[in-house]
Amino acid sequence: IPSILSILVVLFVLKGLLRFLQLSFQVNTRHIFMTKVRKMLMERLVSLSYKGFLKLDAGKIHNTLTGEVSKLFQSMNNFFNATQNAIMLSTYILLAFLANFQFAILVAVGAGLSNLIYRRIYVICKRIALELSKKGHNFNSYLIQCIHNFKYLKSTNYLGRFSQKINTIIDETEYLNKKISIYNAITTSVKEPLIIIVVVLVIFIQINITGVNISTILLSLLLFYRSLTFLLALQNEWQSFIQFSSGMVTVSSILAEMESMKEEKAANSFNTIHKNICLKNLSFSYGNNLVLNNININIQKNKTIALVGESGSGKTTLANIISGLILPDEGKLEIDGIPLSTYNIETYRNRIGYISQEPVIFNDNIYNNITFWAEPTKENIERFWHILELASLKDYIEGLENKEQTELGDNGMLISGGQKQRVSIARELYKKTEVLILDEATSALDSETEKVIQKNIENLHGTHTIIIIAHRLSTIKNADVIFLLEKGNIVASGNFEEMLSISDRFKRMVALQEM
Repeated sequence: IPSILSILVVLFVLKGLLRFLQLSFQVNTRHIFMTKVRKMLMERLVSLSYKGFLKLDAGKIHNTLTGEVSKLFQSMNNFFNATQNAIMLSTYILLAFLANFQFAILVAVGAGLSNLIYRRIYVICKRIALELSKKGHNFNSYLIQCIHNFKYLKSTNYLGRFSQKINTIIDETEYLNKKISIYNAITTSVKEPLIIIVVVLVIFIQINITGVNISTILLSLLLFYRSLTFLLALQNEWQSFIQFSSGMVTVSSILAEMESMKEEKAANSFNTIHKNICLKNLSFSYGNNLVLNNININIQKNKTIALVGESGSGKTTLANIISGLILPDEGKLEIDGIPLSTYNIETYRNRIGYISQEPVIFNDNIYNNITFWAEPTKENIERFWHILELASLKDYIEGLENKEQTELGDNGMLISGGQKQRVSIARELYKKTEVLILDEATSALDSETEKVIQKNIENLHGTHTIIIIAHRLSTIKNADVIFLLEKGNIVASGNFEEMLSISDRFKRMVALQEM
């Protein structure tokens, strides 16, 4: 008895150790797997072209990076668990076959027939799982829009009506979850009864028809009873695998989709602009809609140009081409006579600063917003305060209790529109940009704040190549060259005084704004 008890203790200690190693391996595998897949998705997102990004749904991207990756791992885990149970099941079936092959064959046939029921349920569950993934994309898409536009929805009392749309998606999602849970309940509840019915029928046949000895049947029955545990576990794991397999489909499809829309990158690194940026015979279309037609512009280094015209005339599209976001359909963009396509586009964008009508502010402190999380070294801190002077922010920040460590809130909700715009300008200056693109940068500001921002921009005149897109013509009076666009064509160009004398349309625009 002491020997048996000692062996028993050793065996179970060994089993516990092996179980610990197995679980530790699974934890490590999950860590590596989740990290690798999520980083792979982020790498594909970073390498995605801007044109490709516009084709993707933000909700799908968000849902894939969060929920679908977890489903992918869960399905992989279920698959390996199902494989383990299948191996153990095969071992016991083999032993049962060796003990009584007739019994084993009859049980296998009966189990195969009963599995036809499960197969139909598996197909239905897989279809529902794919529908759930689509609903997850829709839910995340509408949720992102709700959060982003919360102020507008709240102030106009549209939030309740918008939430009804989200609630409809929630109802549809939970109905699908309920449906798949019912199928899970059916398979779970009928598994054991079906197997027992099959075994009872086989025992009845063996005793009354084939006349097999009862002791042989009992031995086979004992082995099948042990295999029953693994059979049930196998079916449970496989059903879970089917349920979460939508994660595999979604992740693999979006990876392939982003790969197909990847941005091409040349090998040469861009360093600096020596003379000019030149647009030659440049045309661009969105589908059948011609947006830019045979554009020719020469932008001299450290000069300020302005793009004016009615909405839809092609101003922002032109700025997007200059910044390298999109490529022209025809013609080319050259830097000092060298086509931009020969450079690694990312190294070129390092020299581009972009300030839009809606300034981009991150939910972090002032220092991180301007330096973009640069290490707070002595050199970086000195540069940070120097940039604050250029952007007329130094006095304001010095007057704050936490100074540069002041949190700005989500999308800069804790500071005014003018301050947000100055933070945006400061960020681009800290980046050491050469080309500064201002897309309606002051149109959302009051007149007094606009004048302050305009003065900040004018202080940069002669030190940066500045491209201004503006409806308010008062902001471009000091531009070196103004280009008037109409339906994708440049119809006039010159400085402010020249434009007044050569373009009746520009003259009317000035008169309408009572300048």
